[in-house]
Amino acid sequence: MRRPFLLLAPLFFACGTSSTPPPTPAEFTYKPTGCTYEVKPSASLGLVDVALDDAASVPDGSAAPVRVRLGLGAPAPADPSTTATFTWETTGAVKASKVRFGPKGSAPTEVRAGYSWTTPTPTSGFGTDEPPAHMHEVHVCGLQPGTTYSYQVGGASSAGEVWSDAQEFTTVPATGTLTLGVSGDSRDDKSVFQLVQLRMRDAGAVLQLFTGDFVLWGMQASLYDGWLDAAWRDPKDATKFLTMGQQYYIPVPGNHENGSAQFYGNFAIPTSGANAETVSSLNVGSAHVLLLDDQSLSQSATSDQSVAQLAFIDQDLAAADGQRAVHPFVVVVNHRGMFSTANHGGDGDVKAVRDLLVPLFDKYHVDLVLNGHDHNYERSKAITTTTGTPTAGGTTYIVCAGAGANAYTPGTAPSIYREKNVAFGGNTAYVGVYGLITLDAKKLSFNAYGMKASAGGVSGDDLVDTVDFVK
Repeated sequence: MRRPFLLLAPLFFACGTSSTPPPTPAEFTYKPTGCTYEVKPSASLGLVDVALDDAASVPDGSAAPVRVRLGLGAPAPADPSTTATFTWETTGAVKASKVRFGPKGSAPTEVRAGYSWTTPTPTSGFGTDEPPAHMHEVHVCGLQPGTTYSYQVGGASSAGEVWSDAQEFTTVPATGTLTLGVSGDSRDDKSVFQLVQLRMRDAGAVLQLFTGDFVLWGMQASLYDGWLDAAWRDPKDATKFLTMGQQYYIPVPGNHENGSAQFYGNFAIPTSGANAETVSSLNVGSAHVLLLDDQSLSQSATSDQSVAQLAFIDQDLAAADGQRAVHPFVVVVNHRGMFSTANHGGDGDVKAVRDLLVPLFDKYHVDLVLNGHDHNYERSKAITTTTGTPTAGGTTYIVCAGAGANAYTPGTAPSIYREKNVAFGGNTAYVGVYGLITLDAKKLSFNAYGMKASAGGVSGDDLVDTVDFVK
């Protein structure tokens, strides 16, 4: 069972000592229409008032859906070419939770029902003076790959209907060349995070991967509201949308989220049983992507959660290694940069994660690991072993963490494994860094960009690094 973990830095102590709210009723189950799986929210999150869509709930002024976001809730490995999960919030505790959708250009005649819950206010630490979050979620299966749908979320009752504005999203194509977005550590400046989102829209990313530390204090609900607002609406035209409800957004938490119910309540991440969402995976184009909340592993290798996570990782990567003909590239996303020469590279929690995971990555020939935590850009050589030995065919580790967090100074000491690092902030030309992955059947290319505040889009930013993986 997952519980909040103490953060290492004393400054964060209050964030890790709050008591856990009452558990979710064990009997609650949501069976999405047309899906082959069930959703059972983890009791360790302490969600309350969990309820299926209720047509008798009366919409009022507090029922308008806001901050609609698109994710994945299917069991691992999830498939964004045929499934989607819609999450939103309301200011009131209404239970109307539906999505209506249809192919672009047609009336949204398909309707699916979901469920709602309340994420309680923390009882101590950050966020105790803020109201609870009233959340809604609907899972949709059986979609067509590479298809653009229009949709609205909300619900109906005998008293009327309340729906969000209509917007569009596109499922991930089953074939062809795909673009994925990569960013991390947005926690300090949401205007920079918004610039990253503009780049992701400009690049036409079909899915975004985020490497953790979305906000500064993971239990403070209002911070999520601010950062999600920055990605939901177009800053130049509030009647239009940006990326959060248009592109699949799949984050892993960082140490600042600290396993909080607020983080997990805000995003739909592929589920995995008792440790739902703390470790999971998805298939996108020619890549298999493992997603990991490394907070537990950084604190104790023998905790129940850590043991379950390591077992899942071993099984998932073994299966992925056996499916190279279908998904030739294996990618891992977690927060702590296991091979970094910046501020956190020598920290004890980072070393703990490295010692646990690198042998598994070596065993199953992981191609690429994406991290955050150190606020810069750094790429390793292809390496193996926990000492970072350069090895042909080894794993490449990339820290890509410049989506709003205050900049760190890149490492300058000699390193056997460092291939490239890039600074942002300070006297540099860049306000942040981000990455774009281009995937086709036999090639994965990672391009890193130094983001300029004055640039008109990706084409105005500098390509600061590139690496190719070819099968």
